[in-house]
Amino acid sequence: MPQYFFHVREGDTLHRDTEGQELANAQEARREAVSAGRELLGEKLLHGGELNGRIIEIADEKGNVLDRVTSKDVLFRDGEFRSYSDDVTQSAPVNTPRE
Repeated sequence: MPQYFFHVREGDTLHRDTEGQELANAQEARREAVSAGRELLGEKLLHGGELNGRIIEIADEKGNVLDRVTSKDVLFRDGEFRSYSDDVTQSAPVNTPRE
């Protein structure tokens, strides 16, 4: 199975993924990068900072960058806000009247 690496670029700084992950194909790697991007955006929303300042670069075993995932890729699809079927907040308690 191919090995993919998810380097995080913030401005001129590149944080290299030295471990990588074995995934079936580039489509699965992009899905993983979007998931990581969601986590990174969540951190920024909670703790502050620029929301559009990080790019996840997906690289193969030879170091070739195959794809890039930006904050916009995580937030939007075809110009509309994205939604995710695995939204964990859907299972969170809702404000219900107390008896």
